[in-house]
Amino acid sequence: MRVEFFRGERRFYRSLLHRSDGLLVEFQGGAYNKVGGRAPEVPHDLAHLIVEQELGLRRGVWGVLAAGGMFGHARVVAGRRAPHATRKGRAVIDEAGDEIMQAEILTRLVCDVAAGELAPDLPALRRQAGERWWADGVTRPALDRSRERLRAAGAAWSALGPEEPLEAVWQLG
Repeated sequence: MRVEFFRGERRFYRSLLHRSDGLLVEFQGGAYNKVGGRAPEVPHDLAHLIVEQELGLRRGVWGVLAAGGMFGHARVVAGRRAPHATRKGRAVIDEAGDEIMQAEILTRLVCDVAAGELAPDLPALRRQAGERWWADGVTRPALDRSRERLRAAGAAWSALGPEEPLEAVWQLG
């Protein structure tokens, strides 16, 4: 799924998701994560995309959106929704359950490592996250790749002009 991130006024941003079902979905955001580097922050939703990919989290925020789930701050801006799409979307979110919260917790944890606020010590990170939220995909190579991608995304984001997109692709596997 192709995703475009656009700067908005002040600290707001939006994402456009080009879903495989033909829908164009707009996803509003305003939170940022610190990631260190020259441009030390990225939009929270972009941080999720990177971390969920690198850790292999299939049913975090982006996996849910790609599968037809719709969160409250997402809306269809082009294309026609299939019959029963609302019911299917709710089912996707319900099935993901705690995996969405797991993605939230691990995104914050990985961003804190990237920003240098936490050491990349896997046993300590596992204790901090807690067994319930830990994922097997949290490895030293995944942390290193995440840090590199998050910092590159921060630099790209800070260089964007008005209405210029930062493009990303959501895919796993």
